[in-house]
Amino acid sequence: MAYAILRIGKIKSHSSATSKAQHNYRLQLTPNADPDQQHCNQEYLNHVLRNYWDLAQERIQELGLKRLRSDAVRAVEVLLTASPEAFRRDAQGRAADMRDAPWTRDNLRFLQQHLGERNVVSFTLHQDEVTPHVHAVVIPITEDGRLSARDVFSPKSLRQLQTDYAQAMAAYGVRRGVHYSTAIH
Repeated sequence: MAYAILRIGKIKSHSSATSKAQHNYRLQLTPNADPDQQHCNQEYLNHVLRNYWDLAQERIQELGLKRLRSDAVRAVEVLLTASPEAFRRDAQGRAADMRDAPWTRDNLRFLQQHLGERNVVSFTLHQDEVTPHVHAVVIPITEDGRLSARDVFSPKSLRQLQTDYAQAMAAYGVRRGVHYSTAIH
């Protein structure tokens, strides 16, 4: 059986945000991506392909958060996918087109419900690599309105988020990975 995969990566600086945006929008060379399949990629929220740092700053200003630590994590990139065997493939081994698929809509709905609709500022589907996957950018706002990646993505809450994600994706034939696994991916 295939596994549901949810990973996070902190965005701590303008340069990190720019690098992630350039990768996700394919503005830089991506060796493991097929340039002939880039037309199958799709951005669902940030249609003008704005820098993630600017999107984070706008959301933070919208909430009126003025005093931030200089090393505050302003955004978090969330990777959502499943094991390669979870996706139907054609005779050439290419995964089925997920642009209008329920799987993609359910991934977006999951993030918005669990992390806040206004806090999900970018949601990019990549289909130019072997396995379809989503890169989403989330502003880590707590329920009481603070910016805190440490609280939103604590080890305990991240384990629960991974469990909830696997349950939300169970209809697609995937399950949760091993709890407390030391696997890198």
